[in-house]
Amino acid sequence: MLISTFGGKIPMLLKESWSNKRETGFTLLEVMVVLTLILLVVSLVFPVSGTLHQRLLIKLSLDQLEDDLLVLRAQALGGDEAPVISFEPGQAYYRIEVGGTELKRQLSGLVIATETKIDFSARNMVSTVLTFRSSQDVNYEVTFSDRGEPVIERK
Repeated sequence: MLISTFGGKIPMLLKESWSNKRETGFTLLEVMVVLTLILLVVSLVFPVSGTLHQRLLIKLSLDQLEDDLLVLRAQALGGDEAPVISFEPGQAYYRIEVGGTELKRQLSGLVIATETKIDFSARNMVSTVLTFRSSQDVNYEVTFSDRGEPVIERK
């Protein structure tokens, strides 16, 4: 059996050393550093996003409350049966009563701090103050303008 050595010379493909070639790619250390940085950033972002989610739920609850107050006021001005809205301390919901029908509205992220009952037939709500407390110990206060429109403030 005859093996050709190409005239005593080893072909260049077999002779080329791996250590002499410049490889493109990443070392294990570089990959681990990048993964560590990614995990660090993710761990910092997720707790913040939980807080943002909670604040969004509170905003949605306050927007719903404001819409309900405006609709109930308009309904009372329209001459229909006067609605009543009740707030009980420590509860995470408020009750709307119209002509024997009761509706409970959930307050996500908020708890009622003051007991209040608004009878829309009285039409004088300027002195009414509602206070809500969030799970982050932030208070929200709902007052009414001279025109009876709700004004929500963070305290």
